[in-house]
Amino acid sequence: MILDELVTRVAGLLPDPVDGLQVAALLESQGVTDQVAVDRYARTDVFALAQEVFERLPRAGATAGQNTPAGTWLHATRGPLYLAPTTVFPAVAAVLGGPAAVRAMVVATAVTWVWGAGASVVAHQLVGSGAAATAVRSLRLFGVAGVVIAVSVTSAALGWSSAAFVLALAGLQLAIGVLLFHGREVLLSGAVLPAGAGGVLHLVSGATVPALALGGVTVLLAVGAAWHSGRDARDFDGVRLPPVSTLLRAALPSSVYAALCATLLLYVDSRYVLGALDLAVAAAPLVLGMGVVEWRAHRFFDTAAEELRRCPLPRDFGAVMWRALLRELGICLVALGSAALVLLVALRWSGVLTSPGALLIDGHVLLGGAFFLGFVLVRTGGAVLAPLIVSGVLAFTWVATGLTTDPAPIFLLGCSALSVFLLMALRESVGQVRHYR
Repeated sequence: MILDELVTRVAGLLPDPVDGLQVAALLESQGVTDQVAVDRYARTDVFALAQEVFERLPRAGATAGQNTPAGTWLHATRGPLYLAPTTVFPAVAAVLGGPAAVRAMVVATAVTWVWGAGASVVAHQLVGSGAAATAVRSLRLFGVAGVVIAVSVTSAALGWSSAAFVLALAGLQLAIGVLLFHGREVLLSGAVLPAGAGGVLHLVSGATVPALALGGVTVLLAVGAAWHSGRDARDFDGVRLPPVSTLLRAALPSSVYAALCATLLLYVDSRYVLGALDLAVAAAPLVLGMGVVEWRAHRFFDTAAEELRRCPLPRDFGAVMWRALLRELGICLVALGSAALVLLVALRWSGVLTSPGALLIDGHVLLGGAFFLGFVLVRTGGAVLAPLIVSGVLAFTWVATGLTTDPAPIFLLGCSALSVFLLMALRESVGQVRHYR
């Protein structure tokens, strides 16, 4: 039983080691000495223990197909779960006033996007270290802190009426992140149903109070479910937690990258939320398709784990991974483009589609592909390069939109350039074996 726990712990930290020596190095870094190997695990030394752990580890090539179908398809449904609560926003705007509601939405989304990205990285680091219960507690702590930050900023800048909306929205968004971290998509789908029903009710009848009440029900259900998720998690006996400095260094690149992506998206979209219909809903295909983008990004790294054992030469591995990257990018763009096509046809049929609206919708499709590429680049040695690329595109967008009355073409051009630059950065790094060890 004790050895089984060690195998599980090593599998989280080193899912696809080359040999027993690599496992031995990891064990020694975790404080497992020869004496510990003898006293605790009844093995002659740490190398004998490492070899046995290595032989017991699950192999990526043998197990990938067993766990993929249910998880991947469930992962792909996350887009509608992100979108459903946003249908209550018109009711909020009717109460707060359009401009105030938009400003509050921008603050809540920006804070929770960045804060949630960092919290997720820290939690994954803790789980990989064998500290699952500590990871659950960290998510709760980060969630409360994120809500406090968002509400404090809003109350100081926008007033207490907007802060009440941010309290609900930030709590909901961080709770969604926690539930998805635990893989509780089914539970989350039930929680967001009241908000979706409230949004439809407001659209059909104009009823504001019932819509807001139903939105509040969703917030309470999601926050309650997130708070109780992971109650059965346990830390391994004798687990050594990573230093706080290590956790912060791991979280910083993702948080910075998330902040830049949020700024790029919100800088353009916030000005259209209360505008013409085709402009207001331009981001819908991106939101709907984000589950697919996340799924294919994870699938890309699953492919890397499989190919590490299959390819005999590094150059073969590099060629395979470049093709895998292009394949997964194509799947993302097809999924996002399909959602965009449905929206474009519906808007055209309704007679409300304009050229700026079509360009803005297309730009969000390309941005979804760029999000996929950026996720891969950050994890393959581009933790600094990815934010620099996004910063450059953001600066171009900011300057160019100040020179024109129609930012939609600028946004489309910027998202196109972002995808090209990210692909150029990935051309070398994506095939390097060291990024997948």
